[in-house]
Amino acid sequence: MSSEISILILAAGKSSRMGSPKMLLSWGDTTVLECIIKKAKTLSPKQIVLVSGAQHSALEKITEKFGIQIAQNPQWERGMGNSLAFGIKTLMDQAIKGVLVLLADMPTITADDLNGLLETFTSSEAEIVCTQYLNTQGVPAIFKHSLFAQLSQLDGDLGAKQLFKLEGIKLASYSVKKDYEDLDTPDAYQRLKDKYGL
Repeated sequence: MSSEISILILAAGKSSRMGSPKMLLSWGDTTVLECIIKKAKTLSPKQIVLVSGAQHSALEKITEKFGIQIAQNPQWERGMGNSLAFGIKTLMDQAIKGVLVLLADMPTITADDLNGLLETFTSSEAEIVCTQYLNTQGVPAIFKHSLFAQLSQLDGDLGAKQLFKLEGIKLASYSVKKDYEDLDTPDAYQRLKDKYGL
């Protein structure tokens, strides 16, 4: 089933609150982004596409190393919603059942978490399978191909989460039993490194 989904990794922002590209920060013996790519590849998806923007040249070197596709969003400054829509448009013609959307600044998501999302998507009739954290629902999330047209119309800073609340959408979730963790600031980055002993 994993060969019937593609994966989008959103890495287009300039990390203004971090002060440096957060997806290029060290994470153990690798970088945040490389950690995420390795976990994505464990699913053996049909394709992995990284959506770049501000740091295209540096990210291109990493995608070449891992043999995945990179697509630079010329309007990345419009926000995450715009970059997601741009990425979806690169997949519109693929014969796939859905897309798994990952953010490039969430290295604490595990390969088991991604497999759990995929198994939930496979075993349910849900159009969206999101990650259920202790305090919120969010990404990573899998969206059925039937939603691609709506996803391709997103813009601004609002991402796909707004689709979770659309009337009539069949939504399922996979629980990871932890808080939502990302790397928006140097303090958040250091806290997570300390927490995971890195």
